[in-house]
Amino acid sequence: MKLFAKLALACAVSVSALSTGAASAAEKFIVGYANMADTDVFVMARKNAFIEAAKSDPAVEVNFSDANNDASKQLDQIDNFIAQKVNAIVVVPVDYQGIVPGVEKANAAGIPVIALGIQSAGGKYTFVGSKNIDAGRLQGEFMKANLPKDAKILYLEGTPGLSHTQERKKGFGDALGRTDVKTLASLSANYDRAEGMKVTEDWIQSFSKFDGIIAANDQMALGALEALKGANRVKGVLISGVDGVPDALTAIKAGEMSQTIFQDAAGQAKAAFEVVEGIKKGEQPPAERLVPFASITKENVNQFIKK
Repeated sequence: MKLFAKLALACAVSVSALSTGAASAAEKFIVGYANMADTDVFVMARKNAFIEAAKSDPAVEVNFSDANNDASKQLDQIDNFIAQKVNAIVVVPVDYQGIVPGVEKANAAGIPVIALGIQSAGGKYTFVGSKNIDAGRLQGEFMKANLPKDAKILYLEGTPGLSHTQERKKGFGDALGRTDVKTLASLSANYDRAEGMKVTEDWIQSFSKFDGIIAANDQMALGALEALKGANRVKGVLISGVDGVPDALTAIKAGEMSQTIFQDAAGQAKAAFEVVEGIKKGEQPPAERLVPFASITKENVNQFIKK
């Protein structure tokens, strides 16, 4: 009888432990994080910053997916998160228009959506990030003030058709506002360093003189820099990029790049996680949480370089 009593007690403890474990699992607040592309340097820095922010709350569990710049794949991944009945979805959209069906499906399922870095053309969501048109505006203001009279420039566009590609270019054009400045060419290098280098190599062959290269991100700007170095054409060419990645900061400090626009990966990730925490507490999420861009030049670059 004593043995039976001990076994019964052990079973009771085991069941109790299982029940507690089940309760703990049930109490987890599950977030689906649909990333645009893990291969993108800035996008990955923001994802890593979100991972760090999430460590502050053990009750939050984050499941990740990577669309690798494929809008259709990203919609499938959001469908999977909805099927898993996650508590919230953070999405870094591949495409402003293409993400709409995913946002609307999440809305229909009652799952809050946070669009991180890039907005959605439709559906209900919280936008956390920076206004891309402002990045272009800051580039335009810098070039307006620093390009010589009758300057000739080249523009490296991001991936065609994407909203941030269009907004950064528009912001630049609107702010430049100088009729004496001539754009010799404007081509896409798909936000890629190697492609930025290749396009610039072709431009070096085509144009004997130009005064500035404006790129929609730092990777293309750094590719352009490599091409100019290879042709010994760096001197006298102002180079501007967007994101504020470490290589760009190093190039600015060395006098090889003129400007980058700091997009605060850690700040955006922290703000996104704060919205997640608010949702977890039952708060109504805001329409947006803006994290402003900042222009980095040789005058202030040391403030942004991590010691």
